Amino acid sequence: MIYKKHRRLLIFILSALLGLLSSFTIPALSNSPSPQSPLPLIPRGGPEFPNPQSLAREGQQRYNAGELEAAAKLWQSAAEAYRKMGDREGMTKSLINKSQALQDLGLYPKACNTLLQAFAIKNPNCSQTQIEQLYKTLAQQRDSLTLTQAIGLHSLGDVLRRQGLLEKSQEILQLSLSLIPESPEKSAVLLSLSNTERILGNQIRDRWDYDVVTDIIDRKSISDVLAPYQQAFNYYIAAAKVASAPPIPKIQAQLNHFQLLLETKKWWRDQTNRRIASWSRFGESKLIQRGKDFVSQLELQLNQEAQALQNQISPDLATLTPSRAAIYAQINFAESLMQSAQINQVEPLLQNALQQARTIQDKRAETYVLGYLGKLYHKQGQLNQATKLTRQALMLAQEQNINGDAREITYLWQSQLGSLLRKQGDQKGAIAAYTAAFNTLQSLRSDLNANNQDVQFDFLQEVKPVYIELVDLLLKSNLSDDELNSLIVLNPSITQNKAETQKPQKRLELARQVIESLQLAELDNFFQDPCSEPADVAVQIDNIDANAAVIYPIVLPDRLEVILSLSGKPLQEVVIPISEQEVNQTLDRLYDYLDNVTINNSARNILSTSNPDPRELKENLQTVLPTFGQIYNWLIKPFEAQLDSNQIKNLVFVLNGRLQRVPIAALYDGENYLIEKYSVALVPSLQLINPQRLERKQLKVLAAGVSEQIQVRGEFFAALVNVPKELDQIKQTFPASQKLLNQEFTAKTIEKQLKLNFPVVHLATHGLFSSNPQKNFIITGDGKSISINELSALLKEPGTTVELLVLSACETATGDERAVLGLAGMAVRSGARSTLATLWPVGDASTTKFMGEFYEHLKKPAGKQADALRNAQLSLLESLKINPPFPELKNLPPHPYYWAPYVLIGNWQ
Repeated sequence: MIYKKHRRLLIFILSALLGLLSSFTIPALSNSPSPQSPLPLIPRGGPEFPNPQSLAREGQQRYNAGELEAAAKLWQSAAEAYRKMGDREGMTKSLINKSQALQDLGLYPKACNTLLQAFAIKNPNCSQTQIEQLYKTLAQQRDSLTLTQAIGLHSLGDVLRRQGLLEKSQEILQLSLSLIPESPEKSAVLLSLSNTERILGNQIRDRWDYDVVTDIIDRKSISDVLAPYQQAFNYYIAAAKVASAPPIPKIQAQLNHFQLLLETKKWWRDQTNRRIASWSRFGESKLIQRGKDFVSQLELQLNQEAQALQNQISPDLATLTPSRAAIYAQINFAESLMQSAQINQVEPLLQNALQQARTIQDKRAETYVLGYLGKLYHKQGQLNQATKLTRQALMLAQEQNINGDAREITYLWQSQLGSLLRKQGDQKGAIAAYTAAFNTLQSLRSDLNANNQDVQFDFLQEVKPVYIELVDLLLKSNLSDDELNSLIVLNPSITQNKAETQKPQKRLELARQVIESLQLAELDNFFQDPCSEPADVAVQIDNIDANAAVIYPIVLPDRLEVILSLSGKPLQEVVIPISEQEVNQTLDRLYDYLDNVTINNSARNILSTSNPDPRELKENLQTVLPTFGQIYNWLIKPFEAQLDSNQIKNLVFVLNGRLQRVPIAALYDGENYLIEKYSVALVPSLQLINPQRLERKQLKVLAAGVSEQIQVRGEFFAALVNVPKELDQIKQTFPASQKLLNQEFTAKTIEKQLKLNFPVVHLATHGLFSSNPQKNFIITGDGKSISINELSALLKEPGTTVELLVLSACETATGDERAVLGLAGMAVRSGARSTLATLWPVGDASTTKFMGEFYEHLKKPAGKQADALRNAQLSLLESLKINPPFPELKNLPPHPYYWAPYVLIGNWQ
């Protein structure tokens, strides 16, 4: 194992040798370097004490110079000196300043604990309990709190936002604001409140289902678009109007307001274009026109507001005194101008910022400005100049890395250099640059996931391309063995695998390992913390199941590549000459015809009516079968001979992007569905698989369900009348099982029963999984809901070992390709080795029949979980063939909507 310190040093050495540098956005919510300047010093000291004023002054000097770790240590020493002198006020100010330096370093838990220490909290751990108690205590003492405490609360509110505790951040910041009604600090606190409200607005917007967004577009409701952000807009405007405030927070408020308008415009344009593409497939000319009118009206309004802000920002920026905050403000504005296609105004801004950074000798700020100048020249096609500036930015970042931790800067410039070198035809240099960025990200994995949810979403936009670009380059490369070995020196999970010696195997193995790492990073990102530690050695299918094949589809801009892993064989690849756009259009078309609730002729809408039209369903089937056939030709057909000759029985898919919402079992070869020949399972990553087989002897199930109509938070959930029968079947199959029906099924009863060690937990109740972890829930019989985090915590209780979690009436959010991550993460986070669930709602009676078959096959000693799933699906298929729901479907394959949504995620053994 390579320790992080040594790994960073190796990254530095390799990067320096290769001359290595990504696009980066200074966070829109940045209050950098601080919402407030370091608090004023208190003159103290004497012969018997270190001079805390000198320590604090030096801390401020180091902070202003960008030496954040040194500043934090000096402020800690100052706080200790003040404490020994009995000066509580001086200690508090020093700790608040130390916390700000820790925040700027991204060390949010430490920053939070430091602030709690400043408020005299014993044994601080930044738990919600401690935060709630602090808020309660200070709210009661509101009239006696000092300005210093108000500033401390402001800083705490920022830390809580960055840790994703948005409601707590909101409360703490509102308390801080109430303590400083006429202070110059008011603008900075309003800015922080705006930033918190902005992320809360993102959460509201991102929780809207596909059909809710479609309805807003259809109604052309600008007010609904802006509603989630109205409070943020109000606070931004108020922050910019505080007369007594210093200029920095006022300009930051204007910049963040400006960025929010641009982001809102882009989000709704993308969402509307996605709907227009669907409507175009169905010739919905009226809807298409409404969508175009909506975008036009929205952009007209937002453009007018953005232009008014821009007219205020430009002259105000020119008056700022050089400082890190002023430099970052100029970078933020430059980035916004690039996003809004006003690129001709960017260079003067960045050149001025660069001169200021050099004047105040702030190396950290200088590396950002140089990197952004590189990005600007990249956009303008001036590749040589862009490369030169990017290298300079990278070297400065690496200098910072030796004495501190600047990895979050380093990977940006490494990947930007990779992009530049690739455009200039230097494939080897580009691979080296992206590999260095990849290794930097690997060492940052746990730290990145300590950031807040807003930063985490940027992680997908900025970090995922590093993985994809590296895989793209590797798969196209013709590097020698020595060159490949030099690239993987920083990845012990690959270098320890010495078995493969053939050049194609090494190239493909490295590409496969990067894709596995992307899967892990995306799963971590989904939950904002590392779900599970991967194995140190690259996991091979040989070690898990000799009769299984693992298939990795990799969607790249100009092609689809599929990697096949067979036991005891070198990795194989096939290249499908189809663009990412064509792949996504095919997958979107399939979704539209299967599960899109906003499309009249989707299978979901046809079958949800009280009297389905068999002709519509027949037409729908005849449309989706060729699409399932096309995906089969991509993923399976090229490997048919190898699968047959190696007697493969189980196909395991590692999926990403829109492929995650495809019911893989329904891939169609022109005569049969895939499930008719193979068992099928999905895994987020082989590195997360525990290959231990489910022990069949004396298997028992904790089976809980809700059969009655139930109301939760004002929403009614339909009765599942067949649930009692479903639970009875489980009890008959496994007599040692325990049933919990309706009111018996609560979070407390589940917690109590789990202590009796049930290897299988079966929940027959309504639930939803989406790309937003906070929108993942299941309904309990007492009219409450259990979130994915709460359920995971229950399943992880000491002494609890859950092998299989079955969610028989839950569904994934419509139109949400990342929703399957909720299912995958459920297993990983809870400790359950696998999860069985459905991609869309399935009929109550059909589910009961399916589950009965599944458990009958699960109890067979020699079978696998994937075999039990396959046999249950085959049973439904055969039943539908013999007794089709409509005579018109008699000579056609059974429609996948009836039987294909069931997916097994995780261990298939």
